Amino acid sequence: MSSPSSTIPAAPPSGYVPRGPTTLTHIFHDHFQDFALSYDTLYAKDYGMFRLKRISRVVERFETCGDYTKGIARIQCSNPECRFEYFRPFSCKGFYLCPSCSQKRTLLFAEYLDEQLLLQLPHRQFVFSIPKALRVFFRHDQKLFGSVSSLIFSLLTQFYRLAAGSPRLKSSAIVAFQPFGDFLRPNAHWHALVLEGGFTPDGRFLFLPLHDTQKLTEAFRRALIKFLLSKCLISEDFATTLLCWKISGFSVNHQVRIPGDDHKTRVALAQYIARAPLSLAKLSYLPAEATVRYCSDFNPAIGNSTKVWNVRDFIADATLFIPPQGVRLIRFYGLYSSRSRWRWPQWQYVTRHAPQGWKTTHGVSDTEPSPQPSSPSVPQSSCRSAWARLIAKVYEIDPLVCPRCSCRMRILAVITAPAEVNKILRYLVKIGRPPPGLNPASLN
Repeated sequence: MSSPSSTIPAAPPSGYVPRGPTTLTHIFHDHFQDFALSYDTLYAKDYGMFRLKRISRVVERFETCGDYTKGIARIQCSNPECRFEYFRPFSCKGFYLCPSCSQKRTLLFAEYLDEQLLLQLPHRQFVFSIPKALRVFFRHDQKLFGSVSSLIFSLLTQFYRLAAGSPRLKSSAIVAFQPFGDFLRPNAHWHALVLEGGFTPDGRFLFLPLHDTQKLTEAFRRALIKFLLSKCLISEDFATTLLCWKISGFSVNHQVRIPGDDHKTRVALAQYIARAPLSLAKLSYLPAEATVRYCSDFNPAIGNSTKVWNVRDFIADATLFIPPQGVRLIRFYGLYSSRSRWRWPQWQYVTRHAPQGWKTTHGVSDTEPSPQPSSPSVPQSSCRSAWARLIAKVYEIDPLVCPRCSCRMRILAVITAPAEVNKILRYLVKIGRPPPGLNPASLN
């Protein structure tokens, strides 16, 4: 690698500026070891006996997120007369802990749903809630939600097929499990973005709005109680008691409808169902008192708009929602499942309603009578520049556009060798342009 030039700043002088350590980073850096040492004694019984190893791996990566000393990418302007450069650190991809990486994931997920997945037909959001007495099972068994997600899609599919009189009606849904509420409260519930109807075997779309959720709520209650009983999680006596409750605690909300051409609502809902458990903007850390304060909208459950934790208790609550490795909280069903997606080019009645981004990616035009099958993969170049598109969405700034000449920038090199990284960082400190949040003493 060539030696750094005197024209190389850590980041562009204006426009995109990479972040430094956050409030959450400081909290975990100062107190996670203390939390880990006390986990078995204070938290294992209520938060899970064997979760500390998984939590520790995620936290280890999180503490290095945006840390320039752990590796950097060298980004250079493609204009040979400009050659402006800057450096960017790596991210941890700790989606259910790191707010920065979670926000990137949320924006990319929303972009994917709107431009590549959701058919341009009416959809509706359903929110399935359960009583507090049953939420504890999803707190201790974080893989249980997947079966309930499938149960929800099965109930909706049965309704649409019965309403249409077509046992082979094809519908679609995206079901997202959210184990949390505001103030990091455990609150297991499901968001479902559902195609409002389905396709008959001959390719006709039947619009089937569901106006009353009372019967759906009762069907959901009975199906979930039966499922928990089959798993021996509740007794027959408790199941009978749950069925006798006049106020059941089960609810299904379906007030949000999404027209086929309403991209703004699609994006907003997609971001909401994929959001992170906490927001950095609402968080404050008081090191001298070893407390954490979280300010949000008034919450009737706690009777306040502010909650204060002892810092160890905050870490316990903040890490509670880290799922087991490999577990995905968002599931795709029907025409939106991976099994069906690769067959979309074979179904003209689907491609006719496919989002424009999917048609562009697959070379399908609106006038083609019979589109040919093609690979459903997104080009690798799009994946590599995803972070740039996301930052441009949030800040209306494109970090891959040169701030000097407005030409495209390119990733020139990825540097991970500690000696080379330190050499570059020491030089940036020397010329008075250190990266955000970098402690020069850490380079010695």
